[in-house]
Amino acid sequence: MFKVLKTEHSYRKLFFAGVINGVGDRFSQVAMLALNLNLTGSGMSVGITMALRMFPFLLFSPFSSKIADKWSRKKLMLVTDFTRALIAVSFLFIQTAQDIWIIYIGSFLLASGEALYAPARKSSIPSIVQSGHIKEVNSWEQVSLGFVLIVGALSGGIVSYLFGAKAAFLINIISFIIAGFIIRTIPTLESTNKIEIKEDNQSRKILSLMTASSFLLMIITFELLIPLVNGIDNVLLSVYAVKTFHTGDLGVGALYSVLGTGFIFSPILTKWIKGRYLSIAFICLSMEGVFLTTISQTDSFILVILLFGILTLFGGVGNTLLDTVVMQTIPSKWHGTYFGFSATISNTFMGISMFLTGILLEFITPRMMGLLGGIGYISLGTIYFLFTLRMNLSNEKNKLATVFEN
Repeated sequence: MFKVLKTEHSYRKLFFAGVINGVGDRFSQVAMLALNLNLTGSGMSVGITMALRMFPFLLFSPFSSKIADKWSRKKLMLVTDFTRALIAVSFLFIQTAQDIWIIYIGSFLLASGEALYAPARKSSIPSIVQSGHIKEVNSWEQVSLGFVLIVGALSGGIVSYLFGAKAAFLINIISFIIAGFIIRTIPTLESTNKIEIKEDNQSRKILSLMTASSFLLMIITFELLIPLVNGIDNVLLSVYAVKTFHTGDLGVGALYSVLGTGFIFSPILTKWIKGRYLSIAFICLSMEGVFLTTISQTDSFILVILLFGILTLFGGVGNTLLDTVVMQTIPSKWHGTYFGFSATISNTFMGISMFLTGILLEFITPRMMGLLGGIGYISLGTIYFLFTLRMNLSNEKNKLATVFEN
C-alpha cells in the first residue's frame, strides 16, 4: 500500500487533500451535533440536521458529472472547496437556540458542495490510478476515512470541549482552504483516454439497464436499501454519547474516532483477501449487524466504544471490496455518471432514514433503534450473500461493456 501511494503521485495529493478537508469537516460536525443537542435537547433536531446534510445529494449529485465535463473535475472541486469555506463562516454566529436555523441552512449548503465534490473525487480515482493499484487505493480510501474520524472527530470533541464550538468551526474553514490549494497542484483529474458521453439522461440509462445485468441490479438495490439502515447508526452515535451515556462532546468524539481506528486497520485484513470480493463484502455487512445488535444491549460505554471499533473494521473491509468490484466491472467512461447516480440515491435514502430515525427517537428508545438497525444489516447481508453465489463477475463485466455501448 505504501509503495502504491508513493508511485501514484496525483492520487497522493488527492488523498492528503481529502484527509485535510475531512478532518476540518469532522471538527465542525462534532461541535455542531453536540451544540445542537445542548441547545435543543432534541434527538429530532439531530435527525433533521443530519437529514439536511443528505438531501442535497438528491438535488445536486446528478449534475456533478455534467458540470465536471464542462469545467473539469479539478475546477469543480476547487470551486466547491473555496465556496464551502465561505459558507462555514456562518456557524461562527450561532449563540442561542433561536439560531438553530443557521445550523440547518449551513448544513444544507455545505452538503450541497459535498454533493458535487464527492462524485467528482471518486470518479477521478480510476482515471488517475493504474488499474492494478485499484484495490490498494481503495484501501487507502478507508484509511483516509479512518484518519479523518480519529483526528477530526476526537480532536474536534476535545477542541470543542476546551475552547468552544467556534474554535472547531474556524478550523473547518481553514481546512477547506488548504485542501483547495492542494487540489490546485494536481495536473489533471481526467482520464487520458476519456471518451465523452453525450446522452442527456445518463442516470436514466443506468436504471433501464438494470434488467440486463444482475450485477447492476444488485449494486443499485444495495445503494437504495443499505442507507436506510446506515442512517440509524449515524444518528445513534451522537444520541448514545450525549443522551444515553451522558458523555457530551468528548463521548461523541470518542465514538467517531474509534470508528476511524476500525477503518485504518481494515486494510490489514483486506490484503489477505484474494477472491470472492462480493461474497466477503456481504459477510462483513452481516457482521456489522451482529455488533450493532450487541451494542444496543450493552450498558458499558467503554465496551460500546470497543464494539463500534470492531464493527467498523468489518465495514472498512466490505467497503474496500465492494468499491473495487464496482470500479473493475463498470466501464470506466461511465464511472462519473455511476458514482454521481450512486451518491444521489444512497445519500437521499440515508437522509430519509436519518429524518425518520430522529422522529422515531421521540417515541422509542435509542437501544430499540439500534436493535432494529442491527437486524436490518444481518438480513440484507444474508440476502445479498446468497445472491452473489451464482454470479459470474467476468460475464457481468463483458455484458456491461456491451450494453453500455448500445
